[in-house]
Amino acid sequence: MNLTRYIQSNPDLSDKVRPQFRDLEKSGELTEENFEAWESLFRDCETQFRKELKVIENGEEIESYEMWFPHPSELPPSTFLTMLEEGLHIKLYGTGKLSSDDAQLQFRFPVDVGEVALTSIQPHTQWVVTGEVSGPISMNGAALQPGETGGYSSSVLRYLRIGYYHILPLGLDHILFVFGLFLLSAKMRPLLIQVSAFTVAHTLTLGLSIYGVFSLPSGLVEPLIALSIVLVAVENILTDHIHPWRPVIVFVFGLLHGLGFAGVLGEIGLPSDEFLSALIFFNVGVELGQLTVVTAA
Repeated sequence: MNLTRYIQSNPDLSDKVRPQFRDLEKSGELTEENFEAWESLFRDCETQFRKELKVIENGEEIESYEMWFPHPSELPPSTFLTMLEEGLHIKLYGTGKLSSDDAQLQFRFPVDVGEVALTSIQPHTQWVVTGEVSGPISMNGAALQPGETGGYSSSVLRYLRIGYYHILPLGLDHILFVFGLFLLSAKMRPLLIQVSAFTVAHTLTLGLSIYGVFSLPSGLVEPLIALSIVLVAVENILTDHIHPWRPVIVFVFGLLHGLGFAGVLGEIGLPSDEFLSALIFFNVGVELGQLTVVTAA
């Protein structure tokens, strides 16, 4: 079972951990002292999770299970720090004995955890909100029917929020790019043309990447997205009007941003029984975030 925490990281936890690992980032190695600091912190987390996480088997809460975080040796320094900067995306492992092979498990997470992407070994993903009980997850490999994971209101519609949050407040790179489009000309028609080109482009590569048709490694995509922001800013400085090729350039850069959006969905997964719907809602959330940026500008 893979539990990936997304959207919100606990500020107290992040503030406590980040200073401890700044020196680790500089040294590029895990020392014995770093191991001890990491293990001490996450032993506390494990204890808290064990106390507050509820595991339900066929409607009955069970106590006979264990859970643990991966050992520090499984998390390279750069990976760990990326987790802290972008939100705590930390895997939590658990073992336990079920009463039957056809058991269905449900989970309720601690109040201060935030939202969780819950992915089982079978192709199944669902979102779990603080205080709510997750939909049932079959342990015998049987596919759940649409609606068994909570329905649109508690599953697919959450991808609308995820898409919006990826722009506001998390998507500073995308915000800067859209804001750069506005700075050259605040007139509605040229702005609408540019935003439309950007939307069509990132929707195209988002879909192609999620369906496995085309993708690029994030290590290449993220620097290229940063470069797109710089180039738009440079053009804004060097010219005082929109050239005919501007929408074409925006379209090309939009293709890169779409791959960035796909990277987010690749990390959290999509529900297999509502794959297309969740993808559409995520993209709509992104568009609403962009619209908010343009309106605010």
